[in-house]
Amino acid sequence: MEMDRENTDTWKHKEAGSDTVVGIGERTFFSIAKDLPLERILFIIKLIEEPDFVVVEGFKNYKYSKITTSKELEDEFTLKTVDAFNIDDNEVKSLVDIIEKNSYDILDTLATNECGYVDGESMGKAIVNNEISYNPDDVEVYLSINEKVVGLNYFVNNFIKNSLIGMLKSLKTKEYGINKNNGFEKIELIINNKNNK
Repeated sequence: MEMDRENTDTWKHKEAGSDTVVGIGERTFFSIAKDLPLERILFIIKLIEEPDFVVVEGFKNYKYSKITTSKELEDEFTLKTVDAFNIDDNEVKSLVDIIEKNSYDILDTLATNECGYVDGESMGKAIVNNEISYNPDDVEVYLSINEKVVGLNYFVNNFIKNSLIGMLKSLKTKEYGINKNNGFEKIELIINNKNNK
């Protein structure tokens, strides 16, 4: 990474003790001086950009659908075990299809109307085992409180979304270049509530 190269300005800022260093050029790089849990990283990625997939290497014990390269690493979230040294293009295409069908969003944000699945882990297992299907468009509101991702059921998801959009429609957004007639495609809200316990 360019920002980590010795004697660059971003390297100097990091060495001087900055908690967060951002390098902007043809690409944008972030360097954060603290160990973040995977769920927090995934949440931050979702705020920055809405990717189709996030490929995570490592985190072997996390409860996300996974492709493993060793039988010893198989668990109930393993979609397939592959020989990384002898995989061909057709197998890669097949893996992509499996991943597209059986992967899911941040575990704690999963929601379903189907009975029997009351938490993200049980829903994740059911998606991996083709017991239920997952549509990422079903979850429209993502909530983090004190840097912890909080799951929302459909009622709360829809209540927050519709209440906030109703309030935003009363604002004069046109002066900010936002045409409310085209709809609000993505709304980001941060509430600093430090003084209100």
